[in-house]
Amino acid sequence: MLENMMNLVTRSGEKHGIINRVANSVKENPNRFAEKDRVKMKSLREEDERIVKVRYMNYRGANERLSTPYCKWDGSHIDSWHFIPDCEYEVPMGLVKQVNDPSKRLARRSEVLDTRGIPTKVDGSAERIHELLPISF
Repeated sequence: MLENMMNLVTRSGEKHGIINRVANSVKENPNRFAEKDRVKMKSLREEDERIVKVRYMNYRGANERLSTPYCKWDGSHIDSWHFIPDCEYEVPMGLVKQVNDPSKRLARRSEVLDTRGIPTKVDGSAERIHELLPISF
């Protein structure tokens, strides 16, 4: 299914979706995990590789883009993705989790000033810039 996503091009010639795929030099190792964890890891991998339809949103503006690599498991291809706001894509669920991860949000300073008018050193809420909104599972 991802092969269809490799040919997305805007009218101006900008490629988007999955723009590059290379082989992973790390081979899949079935003995990497302990026997008791293998079933769980297999189900996690299947969940991460499940293809979902999403819409990319950029909260900084319609002209902002997101380019990111994605490779989560041994033996998986290393994919380079390029997203344009308000476009729909079919992506692995693991990529959705990677982009939407709250720990990747941009921290910002609070706008609270002290009595001298100097900004305090307290962090404000983290700013979400990129988001992949699931359309269908």
